[in-house]
Amino acid sequence: MRHGSKPTIRDVAKTAGVSLTTVSYVLSGRSGGTTRISQPTQDRVHAAVRELGYVPNRAARGMRRGRTELVAVAVADLEQPWDRALATAGARLLVQRGYQPVILLGDGWRQFMLSGGADGVILGLGADAEDAETLAELARRGVAQLVISDTMQPAGFDVLAPGTGEPGGPAAAPGPGSEALFERAGGMLLGRLHGQAPAEGIRADAGA
Repeated sequence: MRHGSKPTIRDVAKTAGVSLTTVSYVLSGRSGGTTRISQPTQDRVHAAVRELGYVPNRAARGMRRGRTELVAVAVADLEQPWDRALATAGARLLVQRGYQPVILLGDGWRQFMLSGGADGVILGLGADAEDAETLAELARRGVAQLVISDTMQPAGFDVLAPGTGEPGGPAAAPGPGSEALFERAGGMLLGRLHGQAPAEGIRADAGA
């Protein structure tokens, strides 16, 4: 490994005295197929990771595995109490369920999601016509989506109606029931990620 450069999976394999395939299996938590990876070998790999300070490339790993383990929460403005509360609650729930949350502000969520940036998205800002086109394209790709809106209807994605009269509720201050609404939004998105929602999508009322 060159001085000053980031350690790679090859450096881990060389330090541990194992193959690249073995390192990949150990770090991914897989069993190694028909070849059992002994505990001492696993210990050497983990020791090499700690010694070198190796950090897996999440993007590259996501491309190989077909998922990123990232979930986006898209809001308009973190200065708004409603948006901030949604981002905070969503991030907490996602971490608890093993996903890394990514908070996106404004229109940037479209490009991020269309580029394959995350496995799913909770859209908490009022969706416009351009957003609807993006939602439709992501639905065709099978990306998990939960839209918080009183006006939209499911179309390959799920909709949670907050009952505020707003498209997404970002202008409203979080009320007594907001925490439950945000938790439900996260739960619905996780359900879709795990294949527990119909392909056409579902619509739920926050008060139901």
